[in-house]
Amino acid sequence: MRLLSFLCIITLSHYADAQNVFSIFTDTVVIDDFKSPKSNFPQKYTSSEISIIENGQYRLKRLSDQGQSISYLKTDKPIHACEVIAEIASESNNGVGLVLYGQTNTNGAIFLELNEKRQFRVYKQSESKLQILSGSAKENGWLKNKKLASTGKNTIHVKMENGYIDIYFNNQFVYTAFDTEFTHGRVGVFAEKNSEIILSSYIVVRKKGQDLKAYTNPTTESSKSSSSVTSANSDPAFEEVILLFKTKIDQQQVQISQLQNELDKCKSVLNYDTSLVTRSQELLKINKKLTLKLDSTNRLLDQDKKRLEYLESLKEDIEKGSNGDLVISLTTILADIKKDQQVLIDRTEFAEENSKALKTENEVLLREIKRLKYIIDTQK
Repeated sequence: MRLLSFLCIITLSHYADAQNVFSIFTDTVVIDDFKSPKSNFPQKYTSSEISIIENGQYRLKRLSDQGQSISYLKTDKPIHACEVIAEIASESNNGVGLVLYGQTNTNGAIFLELNEKRQFRVYKQSESKLQILSGSAKENGWLKNKKLASTGKNTIHVKMENGYIDIYFNNQFVYTAFDTEFTHGRVGVFAEKNSEIILSSYIVVRKKGQDLKAYTNPTTESSKSSSSVTSANSDPAFEEVILLFKTKIDQQQVQISQLQNELDKCKSVLNYDTSLVTRSQELLKINKKLTLKLDSTNRLLDQDKKRLEYLESLKEDIEKGSNGDLVISLTTILADIKKDQQVLIDRTEFAEENSKALKTENEVLLREIKRLKYIIDTQK
């Protein structure tokens, strides 16, 4: 009996560290290698984050030093049991990872986070509450695994079903997390503050025949409905009219697809090419600083001019005075005043030269700003 109990304990402990999702996922929902400007992930550029397709990769970067950026896969309906395969190509996987079962009605999701120390953790965010689903509370859920590369590419493989989340790094099983609250939702990627995640590919696969309506192509549905209508009406004239309409619709769909691709490409280039805007903003800041410096120099120049006029008038009064003793007693003062006068003259000349240089530099900056604004307006 004791031997049987011991074997049961050993078996259960071994099972707890093994994979728990054994379903076979064969139907591909999404496969994206980011070779086309039209992506299954959103593209945008804001002051706090940037997401863009570049050189066959999808880049999500958190520019702000606060919060996190999440980019969800474009799907019409929530995903249930599935398999997610993502190839992350990044020099520094610090505070980045996959979003699993993101909720649409509430602010919640399950996160698989990686860092540059070859560590990972799984946690659940529900509204403002955070729950660790891996490791220990002492380590804040972080676990170290040698199968996770610190630099270069990592293939992250996640299987999800019935609350179990099996995690594989570079095709090797590493951990199973469990949660019964979130069993369906959206999937995507995320980046914490001042971090960047780079995707080389992203694949989502489901079980065969599962939730077929969730990912049905609208064009396929219209084709099926047209076929059913055609089969139901055997009139040749009616079939010919249906065929003409179907051909016209197909041509319009192709044209819409081409225009959408061009639009996405233009948006991608426009969102990412911000060098001119950034340079213009920098020049405006420099111009503002130089303008303030020029005003300060002008004020100082006016003060020196007033001081010089006062000293010159004082000199004239002394030279015109009829009292010889007063002239003799003021000789020393006059010498000091002459020294101060020369210093002020030199200072005034320097200030005038500095003022001219600042004015010239300001004019150059203003011309550069006008040129950049013209280029930006032309691109728009």
